[in-house]
Amino acid sequence: MQIITQIKIDTTDTQQILLVMARFNSVCNYLSSVAFEEKLFYWLNLQRRAYYEIKEGFDITAAEALTAIRKVAYAYKDKKKRTSLVEFRSLGAIPLYRHLYRDGKVRFYGIEVPIVIREGIELPKHPKQGTLSYRDGKLIIHQVIEAHEPGQYEPKGWLGCDLGIKNILTDSDGRIYSGGHLNNLRKRNNKIRARLQSKGTRSSHRLLNKRRRKESRFMRDVNHTISKIVVEKANMASLGIGLEDLKGIRNAIKVRKADRSKHSSWGFFQLRLFIDYKAKLSGVPLKLVDPRNTSRTCPVCECVDKRNRKTQSWFKCIQCGYGHHADTVAAVNIGRRADGNQPYAPSSEDVQVLSPLVVKE
Repeated sequence: MQIITQIKIDTTDTQQILLVMARFNSVCNYLSSVAFEEKLFYWLNLQRRAYYEIKEGFDITAAEALTAIRKVAYAYKDKKKRTSLVEFRSLGAIPLYRHLYRDGKVRFYGIEVPIVIREGIELPKHPKQGTLSYRDGKLIIHQVIEAHEPGQYEPKGWLGCDLGIKNILTDSDGRIYSGGHLNNLRKRNNKIRARLQSKGTRSSHRLLNKRRRKESRFMRDVNHTISKIVVEKANMASLGIGLEDLKGIRNAIKVRKADRSKHSSWGFFQLRLFIDYKAKLSGVPLKLVDPRNTSRTCPVCECVDKRNRKTQSWFKCIQCGYGHHADTVAAVNIGRRADGNQPYAPSSEDVQVLSPLVVKE
């Protein structure tokens, strides 16, 4: 299985690397102007036209020239972008090609610099893909590596996981990973973003990009933390993980105008990907199930009715009186579907908690 690892470049003198990045992007800007003016959007046509010209004119390596040509061709791959000239930032991220890792160093485009490798990460000597980026004074290589994927064990049961907006994830054991703090941060960031966008100055755009990256890193960290806990919990109990198959849900669900921003920024797909690859690395079985009516179905008597969902957060069956947190009920149903709709029996603790919810005649 392929995963992406981050490799920090350990050097106090970054000037040499920044010069290489600036040179690479200046080559890309020249190639972009040639491709746009002469309508050479396919990489092979652009390579025949400009390969020797940029190699000699900019004094770059063959690997650097080939990579720059393909980067420009990829930028024009979308036909909608061919109506205007594509420009590249001077210190924008650059792809690495024919780079080499050895003796704690990385060699690319004619230079060699020391790197810091995390414990347990084994880098290939001749990697295929990599990207060098410069953010907040740090030089990072995002490297694709092959990770060992152990065989999956036979699960003793299934841990259902319900993904949501108010609660990021709820499992069938009743643990809720609340999204309240995250949603409050989103509201605050939306207000700051609107204020900065209304100014329209260069400094406001710079702050907008800085805040966007910060929010993205925070959301990514939250998803990594939740996915790690869920996979470790399933692995320790020899359980499989059941998840909803939410493909196309953004187009299938209609939300109020006030909730559109919250819905569009929902990172459920990223969380699902994190759970997926962590489960594969741990040998935990994972199964995607149909999400329809998971929060409207009673896991005890299997009564399906929208009236079972009393409120956003509470479920109470109109037929048998079973009641519980709505997201927990959905997670239980997801786990049951992953397990082939096995019968569900509430525990003694559930019965004690739910005793006041018995339907009155």
